[in-house]
Amino acid sequence: MAALREGEGREVSAFVRDGRRFRQGSLVLDPGAGSPVVWRPYRFPGRRGGAVALTGPFHVHGVGPVTGPGSLAVDRGVFRLLSVDAADRYWELAVPAVDVPLVRAALHLSRVTGA
Repeated sequence: MAALREGEGREVSAFVRDGRRFRQGSLVLDPGAGSPVVWRPYRFPGRRGGAVALTGPFHVHGVGPVTGPGSLAVDRGVFRLLSVDAADRYWELAVPAVDVPLVRAALHLSRVTGA
């Protein structure tokens, strides 16, 4: 988390609930970027697909077990579900439990910096 405060970027594995399924990808956390929190879906080599910036301000409703539609695609022993309200939409993010504090810090830091 200190690295984020010093402006260093990080990337963590993540799943995003998309309707009734989870899509695999990663969250790019870079406080120095124009978009400090970006969802990058996994794509097979040679396929195109764009990243999606999460637009702050953010409000994390909670962190809990990965349950509900599509949860069988996620290793529920390793990942935790973050429910996040962003300025433009509601996100359900499954991230590794060890990375939850880092993701929460990135969401908070982007709110503090006005991004």
